[in-house]
Amino acid sequence: MNAPPQASPAPVTPALRLARGGTGLLLGMTQGFGLYLVGNNLSSIQGSLAATAAEASWMITAYFATAMSSTLLLTKMRLHIGLRPFAIFGLWLFLAVAGLHLFADELVSAVALRAALGLAAAPLSTLAILYMLEAMPMKLAPVALLLGFASLQLPGPLSRVVAPDLLEIGRWHGLFLLDVVLGVFSLAAIYAVPLTPQAPKPAFNRGDLIAFPLYAAGLAFLGVVLSQGRLAWWTDTPWLGMCLVAAVVCIGLYVLIDLNRPQPLLDLRWLTTPYMLRFIAAVLLFRMVLSEQTVGVVGLMTVLGQSNEQMRTLFALASGGMLFGFLLAIVIAAKQGMHLLSVLAIALVLAVSWADSDATSVSRPEQFYLTQTFLALALALFFAAALLLGFGPVMQDGGRQIVSFLAAFSGAQYLGSLMGTAWINTLVAERQTLHFSALAQHLAIGDPMVAQRIAQLTGSVARWIGDPAARGRQGLTLLNQQVTRESFVLAYNDVFIQTAGLATLMLVWLSVLAWRGIRKQRALAAS
Repeated sequence: MNAPPQASPAPVTPALRLARGGTGLLLGMTQGFGLYLVGNNLSSIQGSLAATAAEASWMITAYFATAMSSTLLLTKMRLHIGLRPFAIFGLWLFLAVAGLHLFADELVSAVALRAALGLAAAPLSTLAILYMLEAMPMKLAPVALLLGFASLQLPGPLSRVVAPDLLEIGRWHGLFLLDVVLGVFSLAAIYAVPLTPQAPKPAFNRGDLIAFPLYAAGLAFLGVVLSQGRLAWWTDTPWLGMCLVAAVVCIGLYVLIDLNRPQPLLDLRWLTTPYMLRFIAAVLLFRMVLSEQTVGVVGLMTVLGQSNEQMRTLFALASGGMLFGFLLAIVIAAKQGMHLLSVLAIALVLAVSWADSDATSVSRPEQFYLTQTFLALALALFFAAALLLGFGPVMQDGGRQIVSFLAAFSGAQYLGSLMGTAWINTLVAERQTLHFSALAQHLAIGDPMVAQRIAQLTGSVARWIGDPAARGRQGLTLLNQQVTRESFVLAYNDVFIQTAGLATLMLVWLSVLAWRGIRKQRALAAS
């Protein structure tokens, strides 16, 4: 569809600023729900698609495989074709792909559509931030930036709050009904509230036809390895090794080509400066430890029989904690405390992980209300710190490295999430096996305590099973289930302890960096 004529700049009134802010929030929530509604409800979706858990996980793999490289592609496209056509094209593409999800009833088509949505959703995140930036005066640009990224993060916990009702409306199609509705409202909003026009400028060259496919393929193969490694198991599946080799080859060729081009896709020399390497490492590691909530606590509650319905209040509180965290970050940053945000965030993660490590088989979401609210707050604080400390120098440099920064930042976010999920799930699988073996060694049938427990379990099913031998077998089965459950609880406690250990190392590292940053800031102020 052809884009409308370029709109002339409208007088910036308070009403227009409010409308732009509302549009930015709507676009961010639309993109966020498109990502998180499926990822956070995979167990509920797989039944609708007649798929196993391993098969359904390819929906997440497909999304991340395209999303990791799409930020770079779409950022360059925005510069190349102009802002207004980019906005219209991006929304129509998202709406079309989201709408097609309503007609997908088998796994293959669902996986293909998730891959398409990973690409189609990328323009929305860019537009959400641009609308927020235009909603506020230039002097409040850091605040607008934080609010724009906050709108992209809030759907994470909120998706678990709204999902049960959506699934009840139309199973997995109900989830995408919300995406379509939000997409329609977003499309109407960008027509009604246009951004200030920006003239297009050339952003692509012929060398990109070789460099970008290598870059995208390398990240896609890496995403496949990280997301499927634990399910197929790292050392048992040859094709995982082949994918890893392909990722290394593709990324290596891309680096070799781009380092020798006058106009590379990414400024790799700038990205490998000490400051940017520290920045990327911090984002990756923090995303990994934050998987304690999205993978660790959720996985523990799932093992204990709790569904999203029972965890609604938990994630409603987490949503509130995240929103408060972004507002708190703005206040702290305004008082020149940017360097302390990351230290405060990782200290909260350390305290939360340690507090969660005494879970038992009778733990329920209520026991995690406080800790997970603080963990969501920590996510917001660190996210704010990463943006302000990373984006600030980029803008002070005239925005020359904006494409490279956004690609690195979004890529680190996605890779950190995949690495955190893979790390925790692998650790749980290994520790659960060890704990199960240790517990089973103490379950001798001749032990009076064990015999008494089996008798209790056998008696609990006597009403439904009349045959004594069948009752005995069922009692043993129930005992095995209890041992399995206890071994999982112990495994998740080990995860929380190891997360606390990693957070401790990060706290020391980030404290040193913050101290150096504060000293430099004071030296500049004194000169």
